[in-house]
Amino acid sequence: MRFLLGCLLALLFTSAVDAADALEKRLKSEDWDSYKPFSILPHHNNYLLPFSYVNGIRNNITQDGVTAPADNIEAKFQLSLKTPIWSRIYDGKGYLFFAFTQQAYWQAYNDEVSSPFRETNYEPELILTLPHYANVDEAASRIISLSLSHQSNGRSGLESRSWNRLKLSWVTSIGNVFVNFEPWYRFNERRKTSINDPKGDDNPDIREYMGWFELSAAYKQGETTWRMMVRHNLRDEQRGAIRLSYSIPFNEHLRFYVEAFNGYGESMIDYDRSVTRLGIGFELNDIL
Repeated sequence: MRFLLGCLLALLFTSAVDAADALEKRLKSEDWDSYKPFSILPHHNNYLLPFSYVNGIRNNITQDGVTAPADNIEAKFQLSLKTPIWSRIYDGKGYLFFAFTQQAYWQAYNDEVSSPFRETNYEPELILTLPHYANVDEAASRIISLSLSHQSNGRSGLESRSWNRLKLSWVTSIGNVFVNFEPWYRFNERRKTSINDPKGDDNPDIREYMGWFELSAAYKQGETTWRMMVRHNLRDEQRGAIRLSYSIPFNEHLRFYVEAFNGYGESMIDYDRSVTRLGIGFELNDIL
């Protein structure tokens, strides 16, 4: 993990300060004040990986009573949108958004079990966002957000996974690099009275694998965007995750997108398994 953090710091401070601030362009392009309530905007990036190689997921998939080995080749996509609910909340500042993110893991090439969706994760959020500008030397604090998040896989019984969090997000920029530090607090749930208890905590140890924070960085180099995300549980077990991604325009509407992931928490169903994924596909919107 020290090596990963070192890579992250190198990414942040080896880029020269550019007069064109990529994050500023993103904020101006969205122009939240110009949108009517319930207009649809992108939240996180929206992408499709038609082909990805994954290792470490559960071995078997059961669909309609048929059990077959899980394919290591599958498709993955993410849909992430938000809508402004309330603008200029106090003294001309502050925005309240409702956001929704869905990730789907699709065994598209697994004919033995009729190509099912192996896992689908959902995350609705209520987000209070406070854009601002506070300059310190070459760095600038840009956005502070506070959000209520519910993330689950929409299943029941032994396959159910979910947690509720209060997340703080702090976005800063250094030239054409932006950094998002996002710690969170998990709301405790009642322990299960039995393994079949539908109201108890489905995953009481999830913080041991997902950690207490997420640190992301993105670097804009012309039309190319490089991204890194790291998580860590800050415990002796050294459980965490790293995600690297790269995107570049493919045509007027799509971006070529590559994603690599290693660690815990790639999906809710496999939050306690170390998963490795390498995927290639297309991105609909850049985050910068």
